[in-house]
Amino acid sequence: MSQRVPVAHAQARLRFLVGALGERLGWWSSRFTDEIGLRRLAIPFPRTALRAALESVTIAARRDHDEKLSPATVHLFRLPTAQEDSLAHHLAQGAELAPPPATLDEILAALDELGPPDGSTVPVGPCSLGRDQRLREEAAVADLARIYAGAARLGQRVVPYFEVAG
Repeated sequence: MSQRVPVAHAQARLRFLVGALGERLGWWSSRFTDEIGLRRLAIPFPRTALRAALESVTIAARRDHDEKLSPATVHLFRLPTAQEDSLAHHLAQGAELAPPPATLDEILAALDELGPPDGSTVPVGPCSLGRDQRLREEAAVADLARIYAGAARLGQRVVPYFEVAG
């Protein structure tokens, strides 16, 4: 099988973690990933509350990122169409989702598992991570995890993006 399933799974986990991070830090004003938000979503979506939380926080974070970036870019919350389709297919096939951790420290630790800190400088604000083809690679997931966690630890905002190839 191709690499898409593992990358799609890592992208879904990263979206959930960064979505929760953004909510805890007030980067976007939603509350889908905390205990109360998940309990509220379990009422109308008893079997798919986690997926509803992921999709909802994705919309909130997408809006935030889109406001700060050029329309000619893609980012964690707006992947190229083929990758969004792959991710949606992966989730529709019943991919197991784990809820994001409850505390900020636990979220940061989970991000460190995806992309361990490497001592590199953490960018601030919008920053290009190269071409959108990189999003097909697990290394891009690790880079995004490291950058979001590093910025959060510094009390900064970062909006990493990828440039759409010609």
